Amino acid sequence: MSKHRKSIRQWYQKLGFQKRLMGISILVWVLPIILSQFFFSHVSVAHLDKQINELTKNNLMQIAERFSLTMEAYTDIVYQIYADETIVSSLAKYPEASDMEQASLFFTINERIAQFAETKNGIRCISLICDTGESITYDKETGSTIDNIWREYEDLRTIAPYKMTQGKNRIMLVPTQMIFDNGEVEALFFVGKEIYNTRNLNEGAVATVIIGIQVEVLQDICNADNKVKGQSVNFITDDSGRIVSFWDEFYLGQTVADEKAACRLIQGTRMFKGKNLGSTSYTDKETRWTFYNVYNNDYIMNPVTDVQNVHWLLLVIDSVLVILFMYYTSRSFTRDLSKIMYGIGQVEEGKFDVSLQMERQDEFGQIGQHFNNMTGKVRSLIDEVKEISEKKSQAEIKALESQINPHFLYNTLDAINWMAIGKGEYEISKMVSNLGYILRYTMNQSNGMVSVREMEEWLKSYVALYQLRYNNSFEFQMHVEPEVREVKVYKLLLQPVIENAILHGIKEVKDGLVRVDVGYVDEGRKIYLVVEDNGVGMEEEMVHVYNKRDIQTLPRERIGLTNVFERILLYYGEEGSWHISSVKGEGTIVEMFFPVVDMSVKEDKDADSDC
Repeated sequence: MSKHRKSIRQWYQKLGFQKRLMGISILVWVLPIILSQFFFSHVSVAHLDKQINELTKNNLMQIAERFSLTMEAYTDIVYQIYADETIVSSLAKYPEASDMEQASLFFTINERIAQFAETKNGIRCISLICDTGESITYDKETGSTIDNIWREYEDLRTIAPYKMTQGKNRIMLVPTQMIFDNGEVEALFFVGKEIYNTRNLNEGAVATVIIGIQVEVLQDICNADNKVKGQSVNFITDDSGRIVSFWDEFYLGQTVADEKAACRLIQGTRMFKGKNLGSTSYTDKETRWTFYNVYNNDYIMNPVTDVQNVHWLLLVIDSVLVILFMYYTSRSFTRDLSKIMYGIGQVEEGKFDVSLQMERQDEFGQIGQHFNNMTGKVRSLIDEVKEISEKKSQAEIKALESQINPHFLYNTLDAINWMAIGKGEYEISKMVSNLGYILRYTMNQSNGMVSVREMEEWLKSYVALYQLRYNNSFEFQMHVEPEVREVKVYKLLLQPVIENAILHGIKEVKDGLVRVDVGYVDEGRKIYLVVEDNGVGMEEEMVHVYNKRDIQTLPRERIGLTNVFERILLYYGEEGSWHISSVKGEGTIVEMFFPVVDMSVKEDKDADSDC
């Protein structure tokens, strides 16, 4: 410990006067202020977050209370229907009544439920469904008992609100359902209950009342007291987490598990793009429905952020002023001495082009003048040496440039490869190895011939780079018949076709696939090379143009395919052929057929041409 203190003391003693003064100023003045500002900023933000959460939760509790009061108004209508003697007695008679009596009872019941429907805004329809399948519905929007929202259903006992109320001894709140209405989708939630004849409870329920309520009622409840509209949004989920009320009906029915999921949902709507969101929730104990508020935290925190920014600005200005004052105070004592020490140090290092600009006329000024006279005498020699050095450097650069060749590039890639392996970057190592292999293969006699086996190895390395580049978004398969592996083919004939399949075929396709097949055909006199992809396909006109053997008509905008077909004609003449098959949106198949080349004959021809 004493040794450590001694080393610190020695280090401090070696510091110059100016550094000591600056260090003390920062440690005693600037650093404590910055730390205290960080602490108070953190405390104030945490306190504000807590207050925002409490206020938001209180607001959600008020929304929940308003929701309960609204639901009570609708459940009161259910109880009024339940207690209406005319409706109950008519329903009891309805299933066994004659046609004439049923018609009379139908209109009597319909008239009564129409009156109830008009007593409360937001009601879309009221339905009375008997357990025998008969039903009476009044649709408030159409004003009709026949043309109503349930027109698509032959038996209303199959609808979800009816099923969810069966066997329950209380009024059921049914979450939002998407109902088809004349080709459009209507979002409704429901309240319902089975109706019993109080005079004869033993006969069971005489019917089930279902009240369909427009989902806008829930939206009005959510947004009635929204103090920061445009910067926050409220929505409701049922007891299973399904959204039952949302400003965009597209999201109705989606599931939200917690407050983090609520923030992710709102981020997905692009409503607060790029903003920092906060969320608060409150679950109603009676219905188990959850009320969410997601707000733009940046907007709410803006006043605090502005105040903090002002504090930070004042702190920075104050700190800068202190540091500048201490800096210039110390500099007045050490500036000229530092100049002299700097100049002497430069000369010791062999730098004689230093000139000291001394404003003082005292001893320091005289020392500076003598120093400048001394360095001035060797300046011309320094310029001469510099000129010679520049010429020498240019000559060396030209010599190095003349030595740069592909071997330098290969060696560099090999060095990068070993560096990647040494650091555990095996993906980078794999890419560099593949790239080096591809470059050697490509730059060594690009018009020469290689075996199918060599071509296969090179293609796998080539496609592997593309797979790494596109995060393995496509699959590559290559099948080569064993008998054809030693057959010679011209280099780089398949590469443009595969590149075209990747870039123009499967690049934007999910689960893309490129497959290559190589084998014998025509009893071993020819080989076939087939490239197949499941990409976007080609236009029928383009397929027709590419299948022509007239090189002049081939399009030049896709140079790769045109270049391949030109080389096929150049190398193989009439014996080489190709064919493209493509279906728009399903994929493309490129088939190429080459004669098996007798390498002994070819080598004789090459030898003759060299002579």
